[in-house]
Amino acid sequence: MSRAVLRFVVHRIRRHPESEAVAAARCLHGECAWEAAPSLSVNDVDDQCMAHTGLNAQHTTFARTFSDVALVERVEGAA
Repeated sequence: MSRAVLRFVVHRIRRHPESEAVAAARCLHGECAWEAAPSLSVNDVDDQCMAHTGLNAQHTTFARTFSDVALVERVEGAA
């Protein structure tokens, strides 16, 4: 009879220290193709969305996205 030895390794995920999180948005009204310019500032993207709504009163719904580069690291000493 053979035995299997299972070994579990603990990892964590975090934003890569040399990257920045980027925010973006696009209008979800009908066929509107408007998109906010990607920015490191969520507030800048929000301002762009509000300005778009100011010019287009019915355009009030946006898909916002946030992206970054992630780094998975082994946690040393964790069991």
